[in-house]
Amino acid sequence: MSSDIPANFDELVQEESPEQETEAEPVLDYNSVYEFYEGIVAPILRDRHIDPRSGLRWCKRWWDYPEAMMRLDALWRSYEHLRQDPATGISVWFRDHFDVHMAVLTSQHGPFGKSRDVAERGDYPPYEQPPDAARGLKNITDEN
Repeated sequence: MSSDIPANFDELVQEESPEQETEAEPVLDYNSVYEFYEGIVAPILRDRHIDPRSGLRWCKRWWDYPEAMMRLDALWRSYEHLRQDPATGISVWFRDHFDVHMAVLTSQHGPFGKSRDVAERGDYPPYEQPPDAARGLKNITDEN
C-alpha cells in the first residue's frame, strides 16, 4: 500500500482543500483617531502657522465636528493600511490622503472656517482634550 493514499475520508478532504494560511492582523500604530491625531497630525501641524488671517484654520475642538472626525478617521485608517507598504506607502498616503483631507480641513471653506484659533509655527495646534465619553475611554481614577 502506498503512503500517498489517504487512510480515511477526513484525510482525503484535507488533501483536497488544505487549510489556507492566514496572515496575522497587523498591529496598529495608533489604537484610535485621537491617538493618531496626537502622534501624527499634531506634530505635522506644528510646522504650520495656524491663523485665520493667513488662511490656515484649525479648531481646538476638532473632535466636535462630524466632517472633521470622518476625515481624520479616514486619514488614520488609510495610514494604518498604507504604512504596511515599505516602498511607497507613506508617500501615497501623503499624496492621496493627508494632503487632500488637510486642504479641506484647514481651508476657510472647511469645517473650521469660523475658527479663530491661532498657533505659531513650532507650536502645537490649538487643542482641547475631548471628554472621556467622546474618546470612549474610562477615566483611570474611576473605581471598578
